[in-house]
Amino acid sequence: MKILAINGSPKKNGKISIIVKEIIKGSLEKNNECEILYLSDIKDISDCKGCMKCQKEEKCIIRDDIQIVEEAIRRNEVIIFATPTHWGNVSGIMLRTIERLFGFLIEEKPLGFPVAKAGKGKKAVLVTACSTSWPFNWIFNQSRACFGRLKEVCKYSGIKIIDDFTLTGTSKMDKIPQKYLIKAFMLGKKIK
Repeated sequence: MKILAINGSPKKNGKISIIVKEIIKGSLEKNNECEILYLSDIKDISDCKGCMKCQKEEKCIIRDDIQIVEEAIRRNEVIIFATPTHWGNVSGIMLRTIERLFGFLIEEKPLGFPVAKAGKGKKAVLVTACSTSWPFNWIFNQSRACFGRLKEVCKYSGIKIIDDFTLTGTSKMDKIPQKYLIKAFMLGKKIK
């Protein structure tokens, strides 16, 4: 199985990155091939212009570093979407990337119905970390709303969500407790 982690955290050594590395470590025990794409390393992804030309071209017409993300998605079967929760949403760089993948992932038919394209048949794992503690992260629609954005992208792109992982209360956490690292590792071992 070929696995891609799209890491939307601005911190390469932050809690999201640590969790992703544990998931990858677990999946490597099953002889999976894994790669991590740090969106913070990709310097040239412009904002979506809303021109909708991607619907005719089947990809964004702005040919900047979004091509790196498109190619990584093409060559992998499982995508780990990993992002911190920022104000009940995905990180800014993750949102920019998702917006730019619109025409690559779906075709919008004249009546507005989406048809899955490049993501069709792929699988996904959703990962977020939230400063709000459990259960308030869910009650106040923080990590729940973040996952809502990612679930919508997956649903219309034909990507089946196979699991998710939420780390809550990170503002009071110096180190990630061992039980969460084990949980992430075990999640990785289940990916097939």
